[in-house]
Amino acid sequence: MKTIECLLTPRIESENVKYDTLIGYSLPSEKVISDENRVEITEGKILIKGRGKDELALGEGYIKQLSLIFNGSLPVCSFSFYSPAYKYRGFHIDCSRHFVSREELLRIIDAMSLVGFNYFHWHLTDDQGWRFSVPGYDKLEEISSKRYIYDNNDQKHVHQGFYHREDLEYVNEYCKEKGITVIPEIETPGHAEALIAAYPEFGCTGNKIEVQNNWGVFENVMNPSSPQLWVFLDAAIKELASIFDGPFIHIGGDECPHTQWEDHEGCKAIMEENGLSNTSELQGWFTSRVSEIVKKYGKRAIGWDEVVDAPEIDKDVVVMSWRGLNGARTASSRGHNVILCPENGGCYFDRYPSLEPWELGNLSLSIPKDSYDLDISMKELEEDRRNLILGAQCCIWGEKIHSGREMEFMLFPRAYILAENLWLGEERKDWEKIKDRKDILALLSYKMDLLCNPGKWE
Repeated sequence: MKTIECLLTPRIESENVKYDTLIGYSLPSEKVISDENRVEITEGKILIKGRGKDELALGEGYIKQLSLIFNGSLPVCSFSFYSPAYKYRGFHIDCSRHFVSREELLRIIDAMSLVGFNYFHWHLTDDQGWRFSVPGYDKLEEISSKRYIYDNNDQKHVHQGFYHREDLEYVNEYCKEKGITVIPEIETPGHAEALIAAYPEFGCTGNKIEVQNNWGVFENVMNPSSPQLWVFLDAAIKELASIFDGPFIHIGGDECPHTQWEDHEGCKAIMEENGLSNTSELQGWFTSRVSEIVKKYGKRAIGWDEVVDAPEIDKDVVVMSWRGLNGARTASSRGHNVILCPENGGCYFDRYPSLEPWELGNLSLSIPKDSYDLDISMKELEEDRRNLILGAQCCIWGEKIHSGREMEFMLFPRAYILAENLWLGEERKDWEKIKDRKDILALLSYKMDLLCNPGKWE
C-alpha cells in the first residue's frame, strides 16, 4: 500500500499515513484558519485547517490532487503539512511572442494552483505583440496585436491575439478563486516595437515601423521626452490597476538599447535638466517615473534586474533577478526586495530540459534537478539582505513555443519541482523523495489533460 506522502506535492509533513477506504469526492468541505496545517478526510466531511490563506489554498490543492489520482474518489485519512518557506511563489507566461488563449491559461493556472504557486506574472507586451486594450487607443488591437510572417513560398500570414477588458477581469477573478494573484506586465522602455508600430510618436524617430516578427533586442525604444508617451503610460497603468487587485504591476526594464537616446535632443534635455550624466542614469530616471505612476494607482512596481544597472532608482521597486544572481546581490545591497528567476539557475522553462536531440527548447540547458538545486535563500548573503528575498518564479518565454500543448510539455514536471523547492525551502527539501514521485506527477498532469515531459530529471 502506498502512503499518502508518496502521492502529494509539495511533500507533506506527516509520514506513514496509510489509507484503507475510498469515498466519493462529493462531501461538504470546510476551511478554517487554525494554529496548524492539516487535512482531515472522513466519511462525513472534508476539513482543511491552515495558518493562513496560502495554507488553506494548498490544503484544497492536496484534496484535488488526491481526487485526480484516485479517479474522483478520496482516501479516508488525515495528515499535517508545512507552511510555505517563501511568500512569493510565482510563474510567468509570455503571451506576446505567441498568443495564449484564455482557455489554455486557465488550464495552466489550475495545475499551478494545486502545488502552491500564488503569483501569475502575465507578460502582456513585447516587440512582437501588444495584447490588452487601453481605452482611447484602438490601434493597439488594430496594429500592435498583429505581426506578419512570410513562409518559404513568400506567402503572408498573420499571427494575432488580444485580450479585452472582460478577458483580463475573468482571468483575475479565476485566479483569485484559486488563491493566485495576477501581476500584469507592460514592457518599458525597451521591447516596445509593437507599441511604436501603432503610435510612432512614442518612439525616438517618429518613423513608421512594423510589429517585429523576429526575436532579439531591437533599437526602437520608448522616447522619455515624449509627452504623449507619458499620457499613454498613465492610461495603460490606470487600466491595469483598475482590473487587477493584487499589489504589483511589472514595468519591464530589461534589454533596452540606448542607441537612439544618445543623440536625441529631447533625451539630452531631460538629462541636463535632471543632472544625469549618461543614458544608464536616464533609464533609472525613466524607471522611477514609471514607478511613481504605478504608486499613484495604489500599486508597487516590479522590474527586471537591468533596472539596478542605473546607480539609483525608486527604492520601492522590486527587482527580478534573471541574469543570474548578480541582480539580487546588487538590489539587496541597496535595500530592494528581490524575486529570483535566474535564466541558467533552473527557472527558465523554455530552455532545453535535456540534451536529447528530440527535446523542445531554446538557447541553453535547464534540467529538472536545476529547479530543485536553486538556493532561493541565498545563504551567501547577510541575514538582513536574505530577508529582502520574497521568493522565486519560473518563466516560460514564447519565442519557440507555438501552442498550449508545447507550453505544457515545457512547464511540467519542472514547475512541480520548483513548487516544492519554494514551499519547503532549503532545510526541508529532499531530492530523493521528490524523485520517487516522478510517475505520480506525470499521472497528475495526464489526469488534467496536460502534457508532462517523460524525460530524465538529472
